[in-house]
Amino acid sequence: MMRTLALACCLGPPASAVAAQSGEDGASSPATSQIQPQAEPPSLPGAITEAPAASGTEAASALGPWIQPFQYEFSPGDSPASEGFELDEMSRRRRGIFDLGAANAPFDALRGGLDQLYRETGLRLGFAYTMLLQQASGGPGERTGTAGDIDFISRWTLVGRGTKDTGTLAFDGEYRFKVGDQPPSALGGVLGTLTNTTGGFSDRGWVVRDAYWLQRLFEDRLRLLAGRADVSDWAGATRLQSINLYFSNRAFSANASVAWPNGHGPAAGVSVVPTEWFYATGGIANGYNQSNTMEINSLEEGDFFYFTEFGLTPMIEGLGQGRARVLLWLMDERERWNLPEDKGISFILDQNIGEQLYAFLRYSYADATLTNIRNAVQAGTGLRGLLGSPDDVTGFAAGWGEPPGDGRDETVLELFHRFQLLESTQLTLGAQLILDPAFNPDQNTLGVFSVRLRVAF
Repeated sequence: MMRTLALACCLGPPASAVAAQSGEDGASSPATSQIQPQAEPPSLPGAITEAPAASGTEAASALGPWIQPFQYEFSPGDSPASEGFELDEMSRRRRGIFDLGAANAPFDALRGGLDQLYRETGLRLGFAYTMLLQQASGGPGERTGTAGDIDFISRWTLVGRGTKDTGTLAFDGEYRFKVGDQPPSALGGVLGTLTNTTGGFSDRGWVVRDAYWLQRLFEDRLRLLAGRADVSDWAGATRLQSINLYFSNRAFSANASVAWPNGHGPAAGVSVVPTEWFYATGGIANGYNQSNTMEINSLEEGDFFYFTEFGLTPMIEGLGQGRARVLLWLMDERERWNLPEDKGISFILDQNIGEQLYAFLRYSYADATLTNIRNAVQAGTGLRGLLGSPDDVTGFAAGWGEPPGDGRDETVLELFHRFQLLESTQLTLGAQLILDPAFNPDQNTLGVFSVRLRVAF
């Protein structure tokens, strides 16, 4: 980890660019070219209570601030795309625009059974089915992409139930499949954009995503994690960074300037929360990680990804919870894939503004020998309850990215509205405007329209 801590003084002059496509999990590929509280608030910053989520009108009438930065599993810097956040989101009851009445009884019974299982055994289970359709504006090539995503998530507290110092086994699997000729993940290559129109939603098939142990110690001030995981879930994210729940374009649904490993694999991390307003998180992962392989044997090659993140989490009077962070990272040279070293830094600000509005700002720099992004800036907002249900979410963001060599500076605007149709069903409509796509000099303006359907419980 000392190597990681030294990054702040070793961000040297840019190396020559080696183009890289975005990986399926928001990471760099070897190929070249957010959250509601549970029923009871935690007694410590970050402590997750053992009580299951509230249900029905009880949950709807006690929503509280719509994004809780301390409702995390491993680190206060966790992404909403992490399996812990997603499981919380799956299990929380919402107020839909439409009420099915008695027709919703099977879902109520299933949810009640899952809550009872959790109370009696410490085992939490979640399921989600998400489908995304994206249609780009006219031009050469196939401009439509459709894919589905099935997620099974589990967390089993086997040690210390009812205390702050728990030991938890996390395990989840995922199935991605395309519908039609191509998935949405292929659109970025067709359009010639610097950041893809979405992350994930590929044709990858079945994978085991996470399989790790999380141990809390010293009254939940120290957390240790080891196993199979994706370190991009632990740092560098904003609290609207989720392709399943919020924005689609990778400028906002990932930290695309970071050369993360290409998916899940052997990883370890430590997170320290000594006070209510400060935390430090660091980790290491195998540089050859890919979600569709185990990558145990490649550990002996000694090529790793390192990161450390320091954050302040103040409560600002008149506004709400804030979060200010700096992320430092380094990816080793990977000789087997003939890929150079890369390194970079990100600065991220998150701020709740009351109970319904949220804003974020992020700046990132990288040598860009792997990511193709030298400098990047994103800013955006999210608003809850604008239309229909108090669980509806509206988001708008703007991003700018600069490639290191050939290619134009690219600007991306995205607007979405997520309708909470039923207690467990969401429909999101979104639109992206891409100005000066970096690697498509023949077009100055591109439009991408999205429809996303998600059922989760």
